[in-house]
Amino acid sequence: MLAVVVTIEAVPGKADQLIEALEGNAVGSRKESDCLKWEWSRHVDDPDKFAIYELYTSRDAFLEHKASAHFAEWVEASKDCIASKVAGQYEVLGRDDR
Repeated sequence: MLAVVVTIEAVPGKADQLIEALEGNAVGSRKESDCLKWEWSRHVDDPDKFAIYELYTSRDAFLEHKASAHFAEWVEASKDCIASKVAGQYEVLGRDDR
């Protein structure tokens, strides 16, 4: 299983545009059969900072996600509102099977 963690800082004044782009990406991602979780969060103290947490069945599933039409739409919709972005891919080792 693969976890993807992304932190994003919005361009000042563009947080609402970023949220709209995040929601668009979320809708498409959550329809992917190999996407087990797709959540985004807003920082509690800084409304221009966001985090995305994604969980996929495999790295190949994530690569398919990145090749999807809705991912391309996310890239286009978010390009003018992201000041900085850091992403990492992690192999899930400590699973919570509750």
